[in-house]
Amino acid sequence: MTATLHSPRITPELVREVFAPPEQHPGMLISIVGFDGSGKTTQLEAVAEVLRARGREVVVTKQPTDWYRELGEVRTFHDAGGSSATARVLALLAAADRLRHIHEVVNPALRRGAVVLCDRYVYATYGVFIHRGVDAAFLTTINHGVPRPDFAFYLKMSPEQLASRLRARDGNALQFEERSLDRIASITRTYDEMAEELLTVDGSLPPEVVTDTLLRTIDQGR
Repeated sequence: MTATLHSPRITPELVREVFAPPEQHPGMLISIVGFDGSGKTTQLEAVAEVLRARGREVVVTKQPTDWYRELGEVRTFHDAGGSSATARVLALLAAADRLRHIHEVVNPALRRGAVVLCDRYVYATYGVFIHRGVDAAFLTTINHGVPRPDFAFYLKMSPEQLASRLRARDGNALQFEERSLDRIASITRTYDEMAEELLTVDGSLPPEVVTDTLLRTIDQGR
């Protein structure tokens, strides 16, 4: 493998630039990121159940929202891939969707004291769009001003483990990036390069162990 392939495509410092200055509010923002098949949905539901049982208002949401996901251009790219120029356009649409979602859903919930559990969040836009050939600095610019999560968990698994889970779950109905170990590895590599900004958890552990790890970390404040 050449030195170029080892060169980082993003740095933690660049990720930190995307966040707005801290705002004082009674809520808590928690994001759970990772490649499809890493167990995000399972963990979001499990953590939400525990926090609600403790009496907290919990808002479970996702980025990108269905508005972005249902766009024809997005569906086509997910099914068949596309050029870096197309990816740049989609990155702009995803950023617009994210900022609208934060303005309409995330910030109001945080200000009234809710716990917001977000599937993916801005970290995923780096993972997906850097893989698709979009510059990391451009992604930081168009997503600038998002609130920094109190906890950003990365459910880490190897490309082989992810591919096996996805085949077992979806059979042949896989999206473009899910059909290749190299493409999966390219996306997860960016998560690894952002590890300094993420709380990495072994996603291959039993789901109840992962849930316990997430809750203990939240309860301990980091």
